[in-house]
Amino acid sequence: MLIDTSATVAYKCTSCGTYAYFKISIFELLRKKKYHLTCTCKKTNIIISQEDSNFYKLKIGCIGCGNEHSYIISRKELLFKVVNVFSCHETGIQQCFIGKDADVRKKVDSIEREMDELIDAFGYESYFVNTQVMFDSLNKIHDIAESKNLFCECGNTDIELILLSDQILLKCNKCKGDKVIFAATNENLRDTHLINQLCLQSTCHDNSNGRTKKSFIFKSEDNSTPAPTRKL
Repeated sequence: MLIDTSATVAYKCTSCGTYAYFKISIFELLRKKKYHLTCTCKKTNIIISQEDSNFYKLKIGCIGCGNEHSYIISRKELLFKVVNVFSCHETGIQQCFIGKDADVRKKVDSIEREMDELIDAFGYESYFVNTQVMFDSLNKIHDIAESKNLFCECGNTDIELILLSDQILLKCNKCKGDKVIFAATNENLRDTHLINQLCLQSTCHDNSNGRTKKSFIFKSEDNSTPAPTRKL
């Protein structure tokens, strides 16, 4: 009987938001004791280390809650299970997959199709002035938050994120200070990518110029709102 001792690892990068794929050898794991699998963006990685002869530990940053999670998997599961699925402990988001290459890729394709359907259900494509600019701007803000550089001048880091059709409004949940990030054009996106720190001002501003806009609301810490949530 021929046993395939290789496995494919796929995980969703918390920085660039794409899935990174790696092919690993169980025998090489036994020899090296530890694997560092780094995303092509070079900003995140997944660490697989040998606990003993039969078990391995995975450490991965979570795109769902922003924390780091650890998982234990047996050598038998690595060798024989078609797809091992690892989910966020807090949100339930499936973020990492290990198993046979074709099956892992099919699983990721299925997850991405579900996400596309969710986006369609919320009507993002028809709501935003420029959907791609909006999503890329959100990814940049997420990176800033991950590096602990998103805060209010009052010292609070509990920031509410409100999506308008052409801009992102950041609001402090303590003093109600705010800051607007424009996200309608590629020039807006270029300017956003130059930002490495976001500090909200304590004085509230009305940047809607009198317009009434429907909005999608994301919360950084308070998950009680019924709108779709994202933790920064």
